[in-house]
Amino acid sequence: MNTQKYNLLALFVLLCFAACKTNDAFELETDSKAGAQIFIAKANRGTQNLTIFPYTDDAREFTFGAGYGALGLPANNISIKFSVDQKALDSINAIRLNSALPPYEKFPADAYQVGKLEVTIPKGGMSSDLVSIKYFSKKFSSDKSYCLPLTITDASGYTISPMAKTIFIVAPKLEEVPATTTGWIATASTEQVTGESTGLASALIDGNLATIWHSRYSPLPRSSYPHWLNFDMLQPIYVTKVAIAARQNNANGFTKFKLEGTLDGTNWILLGDNLAFDPAVKSFQEYPITRQYLRQIRATLLEGKQDLTFMAEFTVYRY
Repeated sequence: MNTQKYNLLALFVLLCFAACKTNDAFELETDSKAGAQIFIAKANRGTQNLTIFPYTDDAREFTFGAGYGALGLPANNISIKFSVDQKALDSINAIRLNSALPPYEKFPADAYQVGKLEVTIPKGGMSSDLVSIKYFSKKFSSDKSYCLPLTITDASGYTISPMAKTIFIVAPKLEEVPATTTGWIATASTEQVTGESTGLASALIDGNLATIWHSRYSPLPRSSYPHWLNFDMLQPIYVTKVAIAARQNNANGFTKFKLEGTLDGTNWILLGDNLAFDPAVKSFQEYPITRQYLRQIRATLLEGKQDLTFMAEFTVYRY
């Protein structure tokens, strides 16, 4: 039994020694370039999208650096140089064109400033100081996408990783997206709260076309036009349009409405008046507005095919 304990203890000591030797190898400073590679730390994460919206006069900043990968640490400083790579831009645009995507535009010369294009990984270090790019969102057109490719051109004789030598910095075209409705508060001047299926205003923002809001028909008297629906988004959102889906199994809904919006809950502005709506169309019907920040949107239904009305979904689009 004692012999077994001795053998186990010896094995444990040997394993610890081997581990310590391995750790020493990783921490050892060396001049050897064998097996070592220099890379851009963010280059293997795909394109790096800049924050363009909201547009401001102030400069924003994007930074990145270079890294060192090897067994051991560099015994001397490693100087790394970058340059704007037109060939890389041409290459990625060829891929986009083959995929039926519009090519990237070059960054406008007055839209960005590069602090420096040379960084250093210090002796004994694994990462460099940072390249800083200041950019001005108002210099980019909202209907175009731009790309700035920066490539490592020299790394003090070290191998440059072929998979992470270029970073593609993109100023993306603004795209309208449906706003997330989590936490929103939907209210109405009238709701049907009993019956085979309820018709609460909350059904308009649940993402389900099978659920509906319904004006009150019971108990009597029925509610009559106009009906209003209010959507409190809880915080200001830069709204670009709204989209409305009719009830999917009944074409006798409202046919005319208006849209209003407010940022402070007190001062309301008209976004669209006497807007036409076809309750027989099952797909979403879209209504662009003057793009602006709003916190609440109100739809007032003005008339329809009968005194009762309903709606399936109310979607707000934003940047």
